[in-house]
Amino acid sequence: MRRFIVPAVIVTLCVMLIATMAWAATVKMVVEGEDYSSIKPSMAVTASQGAAGGKAIYIPLRRPHATTETGPGDDGNARFKVKVPTAGVYQLWARTWWYDSCGNSFFIVVDSNPATYIEDATYQTWHWVKGPKLTLSAGEHTIRFQNREDGARLDQFMLINSTRYVPTRAETRTPQYIVK
Repeated sequence: MRRFIVPAVIVTLCVMLIATMAWAATVKMVVEGEDYSSIKPSMAVTASQGAAGGKAIYIPLRRPHATTETGPGDDGNARFKVKVPTAGVYQLWARTWWYDSCGNSFFIVVDSNPATYIEDATYQTWHWVKGPKLTLSAGEHTIRFQNREDGARLDQFMLINSTRYVPTRAETRTPQYIVK
């Protein structure tokens, strides 16, 4: 019986060590909307109840809203610079507040890659929206949130190299990854 217990204990300890090392290797970068390195109108900063830190960036509503829109009326955007410590695949999450079904998206441009966008159908409440998976090298990267529909707000965005993590509330800002 003893000859089975010792190997079982060793195997269990090895599995626990590997799991701990994998957990420790998780990189989570959280950036506030007001941490932008540059901002171009019509994108702007506003006080926003429920946003982490009380502020968010947004695309102001145009009137009439959602009656004849065919896309953004300008190229307003906010650029963020982040320092990625470890190369890998990162999931982008954005904490957003959408006005309605015609004010519920942003374009996202990473470095010089083609634009993609995020959207969902949860309106007038702060919530996390899963964005694209990004393959990033170690070093500095530029992430641009650009005008797609008026009325959209961004409180925070997060890059994380874990596919299992799903944010549920405002996250703690990680200034060590933010380049100003």
